[in-house]
Amino acid sequence: MSTPVITETAGRTAAPPVAAPRRRRVRPLTVLVHAILVVAALIMLSPLVFGLFASVSPLDQILSRDGGILPRVWEWGTYLHAWTTANFSRYFVNSLIVTALVVLLDTLVSSMTGYVLARRRLRGQRLVEGLYVGTLFVGLTTATLYPQYVIAEALGLDNLLGIALVQLAGIMLVHIFLIKAFVQGLGTEMEDAARVDGCGLFGTYWRIAFPMMRPILATTVILGFQASWNNYQVPLVFSLAEPDLRTLVVGVSALQYDAAEGMTPYNTVLAGANMALVPIVVIFIVLQRHFVRGWTDGSVKG
Repeated sequence: MSTPVITETAGRTAAPPVAAPRRRRVRPLTVLVHAILVVAALIMLSPLVFGLFASVSPLDQILSRDGGILPRVWEWGTYLHAWTTANFSRYFVNSLIVTALVVLLDTLVSSMTGYVLARRRLRGQRLVEGLYVGTLFVGLTTATLYPQYVIAEALGLDNLLGIALVQLAGIMLVHIFLIKAFVQGLGTEMEDAARVDGCGLFGTYWRIAFPMMRPILATTVILGFQASWNNYQVPLVFSLAEPDLRTLVVGVSALQYDAAEGMTPYNTVLAGANMALVPIVVIFIVLQRHFVRGWTDGSVKG
């Protein structure tokens, strides 16, 4: 009786059979939804595309009824004209300074206030929060703008810092409630451990809570940057007597009433408007991965 011989290949193992990749079934509803989203995106982008083309088109083509969308002559010099002759370089720097101050102060003050309201029960807290909410619903920004300017002028703050502080007062309250709701949804285990190790309130906030607020802070940075950069009323009031305090938005609007050339230079105005869009787009691209998460958590939790 013969014994069967079993042969093995040293160092080799039989590879499992590879399953053929399954094709995902494309549903008609998914195709329809994507098509609707693409059409909606094209509709929303069309004014930006038209503004870009118009900014490099000759002025007579813009004023003509049958001028068309595409420029007959690409005049990129409109951007150089806006940056130099129209003093947009100064306005751009002013906008950067004011917006940077607003975002920095808003991030610090809103995060500290929201954290305290979420983690401490203070005497009169409900009254303070009620005043916050009442201020949001009443909306006294326009009615109180001139008194705010008078107070700022009396304090020697009729400058870029004063513009930033007045803007900050108008956008900070919403961010406080967003951060408060976000913090209430966070666990307290790490904060309790930090307090056991000897951290005080500020140490716990700065070392533990502040890093965990990154998603909601990204949201408030985007919202604060957009609100400050696009703000028109506050810089306009502060720059009526001092044109050098104009921000880019005010400068673009003021350029429409420039009668030096006998007509409004719409292509230069659009060039300035396009330059004003660049920082907002850059900030959103950098922080967009945190934006939706922070907004959702801050509005649902708590």
